[in-house]
Amino acid sequence: MNRLLRIALPTGVGLLLIAGCALIEPSTPVEKPASECDEQPPRINWNRFFTDTSLLPGTWQWVKTTVYFTTRGGPSVQTPCSAGYTETLRIRPGGIVEVYRNDTLVYRLSLQDFLDSYLVWGVNKDSLILSSVPVDGPEYIYVRTQ
Repeated sequence: MNRLLRIALPTGVGLLLIAGCALIEPSTPVEKPASECDEQPPRINWNRFFTDTSLLPGTWQWVKTTVYFTTRGGPSVQTPCSAGYTETLRIRPGGIVEVYRNDTLVYRLSLQDFLDSYLVWGVNKDSLILSSVPVDGPEYIYVRTQ
């Protein structure tokens, strides 16, 4: 394909078009995967998320974790399908977070301590994103179930 572009366009223009295509983000965000086993790295539109703790109480089901900086170069994605377990967050109105794996309580901590363990977080009515990507850490996606 590069050869066809070089023939049809000057070299500089062809390279610009190739690089430009890689930078275009789709107009529809895809925080929610197509299926439980979807291992495509998500494209998150952070403009749709808020740091409003009043939106957090409820039950959240883990959908996907992505690590972008890996030794193999490409992103590594883990889902309940690939991990072999489910994870649920129960965020209580009193500011307590309970984390369950396969319906077994793994740990409980304050909402402040929970949020402080991530560099960036955002919530909207149906999705919760917890991210440490700015320091080469993972990004977790949860969807609201209640």
